[in-house]
Amino acid sequence: MLIRSGSSWDRTVEVVVIGYGCGGAVAAVTASENGAEVIILEKQTRETYHNNTTMSGGIWITPPDMKSGLDYMAALCRVAGVPAASWTDRAVIRAWAEYAATSRSWVEARGGNMFENSSPGEHPQLPGGAFLSKMRFRGVGIGLGHFLDNQLKARGVSVLYETRATHLLTNLRGRVVGVEAQAGLDGQKKLRIRASKAVVLAPGGFEFDEQAKLNYLKAYPVYFTGSEAETGDGLKMALEVGAQLWHMNCVSARFIFKAPSIPVAFHIDFLGKGQLARAPGRSEADIPITSGHIVVDRDGKRFTDENVKGHALFYELPVFDTHRLLYPRIPSYLIFDRRRLENGPLPLNHSGAAGPTRIYKWSEDNSAELEQGWITVANTVRALARKIHVPADALERTVRTFNRYCQGGMDPEFGRRPEELIPLENPPYCAMVLWPGGPNTQGGPRRNSKGQILNADGNPIPGLYGCGELGSVYGMLYPGGGGNLTECFAFGRIVGENVGNSRS
Repeated sequence: MLIRSGSSWDRTVEVVVIGYGCGGAVAAVTASENGAEVIILEKQTRETYHNNTTMSGGIWITPPDMKSGLDYMAALCRVAGVPAASWTDRAVIRAWAEYAATSRSWVEARGGNMFENSSPGEHPQLPGGAFLSKMRFRGVGIGLGHFLDNQLKARGVSVLYETRATHLLTNLRGRVVGVEAQAGLDGQKKLRIRASKAVVLAPGGFEFDEQAKLNYLKAYPVYFTGSEAETGDGLKMALEVGAQLWHMNCVSARFIFKAPSIPVAFHIDFLGKGQLARAPGRSEADIPITSGHIVVDRDGKRFTDENVKGHALFYELPVFDTHRLLYPRIPSYLIFDRRRLENGPLPLNHSGAAGPTRIYKWSEDNSAELEQGWITVANTVRALARKIHVPADALERTVRTFNRYCQGGMDPEFGRRPEELIPLENPPYCAMVLWPGGPNTQGGPRRNSKGQILNADGNPIPGLYGCGELGSVYGMLYPGGGGNLTECFAFGRIVGENVGNSRS
């Protein structure tokens, strides 16, 4: 949005950060440490504020060195194994790897309260994937939020709550020079804030923008487990100033459960290991699997290893049947028996809507959700099939075959791990509707290795930077749990250094 010379401003600072998540906060902290005056605009109220960061598991990836990170990210970004085709530029991958490898020391130097949560990347078969480690904040996403709050307060960085950025303001030369925003609960007050050095676009993705999801993602509907404040505001602002887009059909997603009365979807604890969140320092491998499950499509058939890559399963779901004019795998159905029902809450309790933010408090024995009809139960598999409207013969055959695999200790169809092969034989039999979805979208304005947002010609838009999930550097494959926070720490620092050292 063009602003004429001589126009009045309500406030002038050096750097305006749009969005108070991990990426925006790290950029603000780093820019402030580099001598810049910074403010953050956040559209939520202080009292109701929660975002994808505070709803996360508080995990991020720490490659042991730049080379390991570089090798892994380069392999993740290679398109269908074609060496010359990459989702992300090599220079951007190198910047991610360099800063991701030092994020742990950056956090430790600022007093972050965390512990090692080691595990390989989500794709350990790729170069560098077996050598990654992870860190986790004590208090998970809430603990990370407190850490970021304290960093901002220590540096005098103000957060303007109830201030929704609506337009990026440009001068006649196309430089972004400020932000127009709506302030207050009713949004009636307009503010124009001048940024003499730069604007940082970090408001999150488009998980709750139905039109954007319909047009950009590979399946529909898709529901998300993060903050409902992620409504695609940054995407609209970037388009308005001519930004080039990338990774728009890329997403970190899997199976999730969406209750009709709750705006945010739920991560499901398929294996019944939710007690992990209540046992800090205990590794997931220490917790035995005591209940079984399968996932079937609308035809009552299994179609995948149900515990395949936790952030990439989404890409197996958008198979469209052009004869029946439907997605056979949307929705799918989680099938389990009494053992899983009695093995604690069905959603994960360390992140998401049922996590510490307590958007919804799931009952310990799943009884409240049974009463609400979120879980379907029946005394026989055949009766369950009729209730969820899948072919009864097919579902009976699928369960019978799976139970036979459990007895033999091997799943010849989809390769489930032997320890997960626990038969479904204890009625009542249960089902939950599953949809494509997960933590967040990845698409948005393209950025370079300095975090500058690029225009349609691939040139930097002067005065405009980006970090976080909006325009993420990740392509189709996500590195693993904690990947988004890894990017926030890496590109938040990159952007903060560049805007802090830039000339007005």
